Amino acid sequence: MQVGPVSNILVGYALQHDLTRKWTDLALERVSAIAGRRITVDKLQSTMGRYLARAIRAAVLSELALRHWELLATSVLKGDSTVYRAPTFPKEAIEGCGFHEAPRGTLSHWVVVKDGVLANYQAVVPTTWNASPRDEQGTPGPYEAALLKNPVADPEKPLELLRTVHSFDPCMACACHTLDPAGRSIATVKVL
Repeated sequence: MQVGPVSNILVGYALQHDLTRKWTDLALERVSAIAGRRITVDKLQSTMGRYLARAIRAAVLSELALRHWELLATSVLKGDSTVYRAPTFPKEAIEGCGFHEAPRGTLSHWVVVKDGVLANYQAVVPTTWNASPRDEQGTPGPYEAALLKNPVADPEKPLELLRTVHSFDPCMACACHTLDPAGRSIATVKVL
């Protein structure tokens, strides 16, 4: 399953989320004017679409931040100055998970707490979702699906493939090497 801004925008658009629709329609209108043809929301499922979705998501979040600031300011002006509530943990072991929509996509945290102390912790990061292998039915993961039928001008310098993978905004450890189908290294990009 693909996670990240394009997934977020496509789901929000399909669910008629007002800010997502507003900013997506505006972005597609502007891109269409530049392209000289009508670009529709289904075209976001592409390398350039992922970059555009990142800009749309930023616009949505900036407007949401203003709304949240207004709600916070209103609460404080009404006398609610509570800023922290100390957590309480039961004596027995507890397990929990939490999900957050980070800039790269869905980030999940899995935790076990025993006697009020962290006993186990694991994070599943967006790159793990997007760089996932094929599933039991042979369905390609998001990176592989995005690379299928992607033309490459120079196989020794597969810049088109790197641009597509980079459009997912992977962590640098996952973004700086390319392998051919046999697993041989094609290129390595030195990170500064």
